[in-house]
Amino acid sequence: MDEYRVELIKKAQKGDKIALDKLIKNEQGTIKTMLYYLNKNSNDVVDLAQEILLKISKNIKQLKSPLAFKTWVNQIVINAYYDNLRKKKKDNQIITINTSDAKLFEIADNASNPQDSLLNDELDKVIKKSINNLPSQYKIPIALREIQGLSYDEISNITNSTIGTVKSRIARARAKIKSDILKYSRA
Repeated sequence: MDEYRVELIKKAQKGDKIALDKLIKNEQGTIKTMLYYLNKNSNDVVDLAQEILLKISKNIKQLKSPLAFKTWVNQIVINAYYDNLRKKKKDNQIITINTSDAKLFEIADNASNPQDSLLNDELDKVIKKSINNLPSQYKIPIALREIQGLSYDEISNITNSTIGTVKSRIARARAKIKSDILKYSRA
């Protein structure tokens, strides 16, 4: 973790509102991206992200080590995601998939023609839909690994799973995504 972020965290923990504001602004994009991957209903993402940022603001003083900030934030995101799922189940609401609202995968576009750009957009949709259709036990580890760039050990701690389980779930998620891409390319 860079020294600037560590310094912001320390200042925020001491009550510096400007540092906290900068820290929140730095994290909001990453949090929203993570939620887009996890949450089938993209309409919930903004509200959920606001809730998470509020929790970070209120609880920053409880963070024991600034070096654990990324793991701590991801744990808040995962908990909020599960809380939202439980709330949805209690409300008996139908969760819909809306893949046209957000472009979550940034794929380098070296294409020089519109047809290639269209194919990349379609691939983005297939990947997002594939991730959204994964069970949570696979969706969360793949998102933490591929989006957040966390190590297997960090994912293991966040998900309360063994490293072997994490590796297995990520491998299965990747295989499912690959299978979905191949099915789409043959269609």
